[in-house]
Amino acid sequence: MMKNLVILLSFISIFSCKKAQENISIPSFSQEISFDKNWSGDVLISDLNFVSSIDPTCKLNTTFFDRSEKQVKEDDAKCALSKIKFDYDKLNSINKKNIIGKLNSNTELFIKNSVPKNNTADLSYQTTLYVEKNKTISDSIIIYQSFNYSEALTVKTKYYYLDKSEIYLLDVAEDESGGNVEKWEHYKINSSAKISLVKQKSFLKDNNVTKTNVDFWKGVYHFEASNRDEAKTIFDIMINSLEDISVDVTEEGIKDKYSQLKAEEVNNGKIKINYDNSSGDLGTIYIERSDNNYFISGSPIYFINPGNNEMPLHKLK
Repeated sequence: MMKNLVILLSFISIFSCKKAQENISIPSFSQEISFDKNWSGDVLISDLNFVSSIDPTCKLNTTFFDRSEKQVKEDDAKCALSKIKFDYDKLNSINKKNIIGKLNSNTELFIKNSVPKNNTADLSYQTTLYVEKNKTISDSIIIYQSFNYSEALTVKTKYYYLDKSEIYLLDVAEDESGGNVEKWEHYKINSSAKISLVKQKSFLKDNNVTKTNVDFWKGVYHFEASNRDEAKTIFDIMINSLEDISVDVTEEGIKDKYSQLKAEEVNNGKIKINYDNSSGDLGTIYIERSDNNYFISGSPIYFINPGNNEMPLHKLK
C-alpha cells in the first residue's frame, strides 16, 4: 500500500532572540511496492534446491494400488511436495479480476482465471497474471494450472511464487510412479512492464539442461549504418539459440554469409559473436540487451562511425 510521508515545517521567528535558528531537513518522498501476500504462492517454488529434491523423494518404491493406508501416508510425508503449504486450490474459485499489488504508482498486477487452450483434461483450472501499466495491459503470463486426466491417472500442476517483480513457476506431474518435475522457470517484470525470462531448467529425461536467457536472444536482428563516405554496412543476424547463429554482413553491396556460429555469454545481458576468425577484432561483434532495447558494438561498428561505442540494433522478430 502506498504511504505518504508527512512533512512537518517549522518556522522560526526572525524576531526571537531566545532561540537560535535551526536547520530544517525535509524528508524526501518515497514510493513503496505493495503486494498482497495472500496470493504470492509458496516461497519454496523459488528454491532450486527444493525443486531438485522432488523427484528423489516423491518416486514410489511400490505399485500405486498395492500400497497400504500406512504406506500411502509415509510416501506422502517423505515427498518434498508435502512441504508446499500455500493453498493453490483457492485460485480455482476466483471469478473476477483480483488486484494483488503494485510495482510503482502506474504499474499494477492482477490475476484472473483464464481458459486453457487445446486442453483435453477431464478437470482443469488456470490462472493468469496480468501486468497493467497506465491502465493498459502490457503483458501477461499463466502462473497456475491444474489438469486432471482421470483415465491416465495423471495430474499436472503449475505452481508459482511471486516476489515483487520476480516470478517463479514450477511444472509438476503426478502419476502411478509418483511425482516428478517437468520444468522450472524464473521470470522478471522489467521497467517497461514486460515479462522476461531470466532462467529456465528442464527436468525432462535426456534434456536436463539449464537455459539462461535463451528467450532474450532468440530472434532476427537488423543493423545498418553509413560511414562518412556514405558507404553502407548492414548486419542481418539470426539467433536460433546461442549454439546456432548466422550473420550476414553487407559492405558496399557485397554480402558475406557466416553460419553455424556460437555465442559466448559475457554476462546476463550481453553476448559475444565471433563471426570471422580471420579478421580478429574486426570479425567480432557484441549484442547487449537493456530491458526491451538491443545494442550492437565492437570494432566493426566503431569503424563505421568513430566515437560511438554502441549503436541501436533492431530486433525484427
